[in-house]
Amino acid sequence: MLIPITLTTLAAAVTITTTSQDNPRPAPVPALQVISAYGRLAAPACYGRVAPPGSSCQLPLSYLKEELHLGIGRDGKLPTSSSLTRDDFGKRLDDLSFRWPLKPYGRNEKSLGKTSIMNKGAETALYMDEIERRGIYDRRDPMGPLPTSLRPKINDEIGKEGVDPRTVDTVFRALAGGESELTELQLERLYDGRESLDYYSFLGIIGNDNIQWPRPSEVK
Repeated sequence: MLIPITLTTLAAAVTITTTSQDNPRPAPVPALQVISAYGRLAAPACYGRVAPPGSSCQLPLSYLKEELHLGIGRDGKLPTSSSLTRDDFGKRLDDLSFRWPLKPYGRNEKSLGKTSIMNKGAETALYMDEIERRGIYDRRDPMGPLPTSLRPKINDEIGKEGVDPRTVDTVFRALAGGESELTELQLERLYDGRESLDYYSFLGIIGNDNIQWPRPSEVK
């Protein structure tokens, strides 16, 4: 049996198709690039302690504002802005030093306080793949250095590479709530009463669907 298609139904279908084509969903960005962005923004502050040298940990709201020179300046000496465009954000992000972030240890306050002591980097498999791929580490060498001691070297390499423009787009869109400019008020709404974000909550803000995770076969 043929089902008649009204002009209204046809028009709606054309509208949906056109809208989908005009506003395609952005492709996911590589996980390493998301780490690169977070590792630039995040502070050494680590659940009441300080992360080991070469590592980042939490992202306090006040620290993020200072890093972006948004609304306030460090010690009142840096120029500030009331808002940032995507291009402003990208430039400031690339100017920041990169430090591989730590993986939050546990979920409750007591265990999280041990994060800096445990000193476990986020996404260990990806970290190991990167230091091997870049020739910094050889797991076949029993006399080689500890992988954690190589953070300064991998930090330097990733820091020099900058953040991929698509990743800048994705992170900016997440922080600014889809608006064309990022403001203090938007950040405060994003934090929703929290003093800090950590690596996992940052990933939650970006959205897992917006991140391209390596397949098990792609990470040694």
